Amino acid sequence: MFQFLPALAPELYAAGFCLTGAADLVWLHLLSDLAIGVAYLSIPATLALLLMRRRDVAYPWLLGLFVAFIASCGLTHLMHASAFVAPMPEVAGLAKAFTAAISVATAIVLWPVLPRLLAMPSPAALAREVEERRAAEARAQASEARNAALLANMAEAVFVLRLEADGGFTLESANPAFERIFGLKLSEVVGQRAEAALPAALLGLGLPHWRACAGGGLNCTYELEAETPAGRRAWQTALVPLRDETGRVARLLGSARDVTATRRLQAGLVQSARLATVGTMCAGLAHETSQPLNAALLWLRTARAEAARLPAEAAVKLARALGVVEGQLRRTGELVGRIRALAGATDAEAAVFDASQAVAAAVRTAGGQYAPEGIELAFDPAREALPVRGAPARLEQAVLQLLANARDAVAERRAAEPEAPARIAVALRREAGQVVVEVRDSGPGVPEAIREAMFDPFFTTKDPGRGIGLGLPLAAGVARGMGGGIESWNLAGGGACFRMALAPAGASAVAA
Repeated sequence: MFQFLPALAPELYAAGFCLTGAADLVWLHLLSDLAIGVAYLSIPATLALLLMRRRDVAYPWLLGLFVAFIASCGLTHLMHASAFVAPMPEVAGLAKAFTAAISVATAIVLWPVLPRLLAMPSPAALAREVEERRAAEARAQASEARNAALLANMAEAVFVLRLEADGGFTLESANPAFERIFGLKLSEVVGQRAEAALPAALLGLGLPHWRACAGGGLNCTYELEAETPAGRRAWQTALVPLRDETGRVARLLGSARDVTATRRLQAGLVQSARLATVGTMCAGLAHETSQPLNAALLWLRTARAEAARLPAEAAVKLARALGVVEGQLRRTGELVGRIRALAGATDAEAAVFDASQAVAAAVRTAGGQYAPEGIELAFDPAREALPVRGAPARLEQAVLQLLANARDAVAERRAAEPEAPARIAVALRREAGQVVVEVRDSGPGVPEAIREAMFDPFFTTKDPGRGIGLGLPLAAGVARGMGGGIESWNLAGGGACFRMALAPAGASAVAA
């Protein structure tokens, strides 16, 4: 098997080998050098492939240096193996010199880099970091979910307005409370220009405040009241300007709180306090006046009985005079009764009944009277029974007073503008836990100067002889006696709206 080896002995000697007599050792060195050389060349090939496939490997230049170092080592072993067949001392020496240079360079570079290599996280540390990041992301997602749930369930409306280049605003986002308060569907207004998406009444009131906040760059608060798709609303708004990276105001963060119930309660308390003294005076006046009226009627009957003894001509004249006196006394008695009614229904009169029937009866009565005058009376009834506690006749009377007031307003405008519409609309519904009766007219509206005083007894703007100022106070007294109240405002399209709110049967009284 090893017969050829003695023939190579002189060259092996020249190459520095002394293995002529040990053929097994020669094969051992030859095969070992070949195996090491092939392995050394395959390793850098694998590392080079890794470098080409993974561009994010840390210290790629150092890995490239290792590729050169291992490849040169493999080349040295192959040169050593080739010396058994065709010794090339010069080439082998150059290969060893190159390997030595690469080895020294690698050793020199490796030591300074070693601290940074040791500082690199281990796989276990990387795994922990990944888990920590996942946990942090989970916490962030949970926090976002909580914040989203908080915004979705807030009673206050939260919205973001984006300031556009042309000075307009876009409603960028809003929470569900925005829809509940203003009656605007988020799917129809979010992402739209405010000038196009919001009703004119809301836009006209809010736009000046938005521009002032964006222009001044300061927080601002304001309170507004207007007719919205959800009904008459009063709300407090706070705006915070949000700046971009250039310092320019790019958005407005707003929150709106519905204070409709609070304002109605405050208005009811103020009105009640203002009327308390007048009511007490009226009650005392009615009580004290009824006594002389009763006495006068009693003596009137006595006078009539005595008139029968007079001559015929004198008896007729006296009877005529006594008839005039009786008529005036009865008129005064009716006035006293109306003054007494300002206190509202008494406990003895109170009973549970359906408000729909009383309101419908009042509309039928007024409709028959107003139709010949060319006044259109529309009625939007409730779709359900609306039980309230009070006196049905008094509620019917109160609605008739509101309708009469609306009729006078329509007639007043039509006298000044013959072509003006003549329309009265009555609506009955359940709203915010109350039974609400709304009477809207197409008249000239209520002057702001008399809005607070028009529910005071004996206050009237009508000509003498046309009214004594007890119609609206009587309606307000009925509403208060039934756990509610009355408010009014002017409509954007002209005319006025009177809103009478009543507490439903079984509920506590709520001033409106």
